[in-house]
Amino acid sequence: MSDAGNVEGWSVAMLDVPEWVGRHVDGTAGGLKADRVRDILRRAILFRVLSPGEQLAEQALANELGCSQSTVREALLRLSDDGLVERRGYRGTFVTETTLDEAAEMLRVRLSIEQTVARRLAVTGLGATTTRIEAVLRQMDEAHGQGDLDRCSVLDRQFHAALAEAAGMGLLRPLVSRCALHIHRFTLMNVTSPEDFYREAGLGDEHRALLAILLGPDPEAAARGIRQHVEVVLERWAPPLHRTMVG
Repeated sequence: MSDAGNVEGWSVAMLDVPEWVGRHVDGTAGGLKADRVRDILRRAILFRVLSPGEQLAEQALANELGCSQSTVREALLRLSDDGLVERRGYRGTFVTETTLDEAAEMLRVRLSIEQTVARRLAVTGLGATTTRIEAVLRQMDEAHGQGDLDRCSVLDRQFHAALAEAAGMGLLRPLVSRCALHIHRFTLMNVTSPEDFYREAGLGDEHRALLAILLGPDPEAAARGIRQHVEVVLERWAPPLHRTMVG
């Protein structure tokens, strides 16, 4: 494990992992639950506190996080489903890497789905998902105001997955979310000045502007709008990945 090899060693101001862990320990004898352990490790992987190729030992993680080894094992299985770690049999579990080529292919798949979603939404509207999407937008405002880049990325994935469901393409939600996760991973690992993010327009406002385009009467304008939304973000945050879109 990086640095000191324990939770306190993850002293990255952006993450503030020890404080974040403390806020999420449940009061039961079981300590941290698998979903919380997964969130802690996902956060550390996305921000490269845990580096690609690094081995994740179940018992060591259990000791550091104050939970059972079975809880860590369940969390690692979920991260494996997300593609963030790879389980190599008796050799153990290792952090994967999202390459530019892989991120570019996931971007292509994501845009193909989301432009179809956009065209449908221009005709159908949000329907029953309206309340949920509005709640996500409010949470975006809060997370952006708190400077929580990780939470913002989680909410962004929830927003776009909810759009797929609203368009009647709910079975594609996991694919949209996984592609977005690895695009975010590639993007976040290249962020050198995250403070710039907090000087920009609020995340919620950006997505409200996108919704206004998606819910307009023109399906093709909606498809162009979702592509432009992604292009603007990548041009700002991940120029190498943006160049794969426009090259």
